[in-house]
Amino acid sequence: MVVGIVSYGHTKFGVLEQDTPDLIKEAMDGCLKNVEKGISPKEIDCVIVSCVDNAFSEQHQTGTLAWEYLGNPDAYGFKVESACVSGSIAIYRAKNMIESGEAKNVLVVGFEKMNKFGTDRITEFLTHGSSPEERKYGITQPGAYALLIRLYANKYDVTEDDWADISVKNHKNAFRNPWAHFHKDITKEGVMNSRMIADPIRLFHCSTISDGAASVLLSADPKKYTDTPVFIKGMGVAHDYLLAIEREDPTFLLCSKRAADQAYKEAGKSPKDVDIVEVHDAFTPVEPMCYEALGLAKKGEGAKLVREGVVMFDGSLPVNVSGGLKAKGHPVGATHVGTMVEMFLQLRGEAGKRQVPDRKTAIIEGHGGTGSVAIVSILER
Repeated sequence: MVVGIVSYGHTKFGVLEQDTPDLIKEAMDGCLKNVEKGISPKEIDCVIVSCVDNAFSEQHQTGTLAWEYLGNPDAYGFKVESACVSGSIAIYRAKNMIESGEAKNVLVVGFEKMNKFGTDRITEFLTHGSSPEERKYGITQPGAYALLIRLYANKYDVTEDDWADISVKNHKNAFRNPWAHFHKDITKEGVMNSRMIADPIRLFHCSTISDGAASVLLSADPKKYTDTPVFIKGMGVAHDYLLAIEREDPTFLLCSKRAADQAYKEAGKSPKDVDIVEVHDAFTPVEPMCYEALGLAKKGEGAKLVREGVVMFDGSLPVNVSGGLKAKGHPVGATHVGTMVEMFLQLRGEAGKRQVPDRKTAIIEGHGGTGSVAIVSILER
């Protein structure tokens, strides 16, 4: 059985007035309304919610809340969490439930309401996804990534020019996306002159604090609900040590490679089959490392894809046409449900101004922490 995505919902990402219940309801309602052939709530067996920190949402029973909004008393709901890939783990769980026969239709909704709090408190919350050792010594997510990126840059002679080009690329892409947090042009010089956050990471390398929600509906019988489903051909999940210095090679996202290997094997695909890509650019200097983990470039050669224009919007292998986490936004529990929506629309030819023509196979890479958990998904129309 190949599980299909049949519908989606998506709110704007940004600093939003909606609170947690409103975000969840908007994404769910949108998903149900977008089912082309219609669906009754009674046909949905389960709703899975993803969010990272209940301190953000100020609501622990988000699974039950979503169940109430669904309107099917015979269904059930629950919440999952796996750092920045919480949305992907929710989709992975939904896919497994359908494949096992536990459910026929599962609605996944990811959300995060982060802007109720100041930057310092949000930064503190996000360190809960770090290793105990990093937290003990006050190393934040930018600090932890900065150590990896510095090691990578020194090893492979990657420069600030490469990272700046990625930030500019993703902001340009976000201009085409009405859901994106930022519709703001930035220049290479602007990136390289922006405030240093954790050397070598600058402000304009960083994703932002966002609110938002997104949803997808997975089905065992997708043609019942749409004539143009998008199929989840493969998914892989893998881990590495929380503390990067304990890893075999801190400059390589081994967990993303392991997850990609699983996804390629399940899908019967290889990197040469991929037409369009979304990767986890929470900090844009890590984007080339993501290319390498997916097998799209050799170790240490990810930046070549940037320099040669391969990953640009009009390149042969566009990456983060949504704007990525950098410019679309990173409401953590919603992020990778949102990337799934993006690829669903791209493969159906329904992505509007950001549509890349004639794409058949998409890959999504997401990782949590600095690469301690990863999920890779391969989609096909």
